[in-house]
Amino acid sequence: MGRSNRMGIPWERTLWFNDVIEGIEGPRQGGARIVIDAQNSATGVGKTSLAIAIAKKISNFFGYELQFEDLTLSGAHYLRRWREHPGSEQPSVIVLDELGGAGAGQARRAMSTQNVQLGQAWQLMRKKRIVTIVTLPHWRSADKSMRQMSDYRLWCLAKPIGFFKPYKVGSDFNSGEVKTRGYTDVSRIGFPNMGKYDDPHYEYISDKKDALLESQYFDADKLEDPEELEQQRDPEEIEREVYIDIAQRLREEGKTLKEVGSAVGYSDSWVAKYTDPPG
Repeated sequence: MGRSNRMGIPWERTLWFNDVIEGIEGPRQGGARIVIDAQNSATGVGKTSLAIAIAKKISNFFGYELQFEDLTLSGAHYLRRWREHPGSEQPSVIVLDELGGAGAGQARRAMSTQNVQLGQAWQLMRKKRIVTIVTLPHWRSADKSMRQMSDYRLWCLAKPIGFFKPYKVGSDFNSGEVKTRGYTDVSRIGFPNMGKYDDPHYEYISDKKDALLESQYFDADKLEDPEELEQQRDPEEIEREVYIDIAQRLREEGKTLKEVGSAVGYSDSWVAKYTDPPG
């Protein structure tokens, strides 16, 4: 049994945080997908505080300037921001707060175009090195495919408030079922109350949530920028671009045109037209 972290052990010394950093700056050179939920789906346990604290910690570690635009309740805004972020040369961070409440990743919307695009963006995460931090009431509020693509689950405790348990996400070798594995160095990790310190990023996302509650929509996509949504590009065009990125990555891994076409659902001539040969 690991010992409890009562804010005395720096995150940098925990196995969980070192796992995250190793995945980003180590040989994999990837991003990370971190899901934050709560014991018993409890509210008021600090999920947003934890998300902001992690976002700032990782941003500072990699010299990324966290911007207000990197904090959102909207799946549409997340996807747009994802496309705007730096490439593989600079790790970056996006927080998608209240994932279930905003509707971006709910299981009941699993077949929506946006949810498909969100999952595809996660598949390509290592090309962008984006650390995505999402919060939701409970782990199972997200679509199963999104849970499968997550790297870490952080479970906020209902008592005492201000602590979480980290889990590594993987899948069963035979069945493919999602599995979570705890860490043994600490039984729980403490995190600060960002609202208590009047943190500007925390205040920004809190104001967004207040506006959502007071709105006539209760739909973060509409609240974010109704005019922007009207001007969004054709979803089919965006989806095609995502498939092109996937196809290019598969070609770089040495797959044949036929194998790549079969994987993305297009002909080998389509793959040859829209991708470049490896090397």
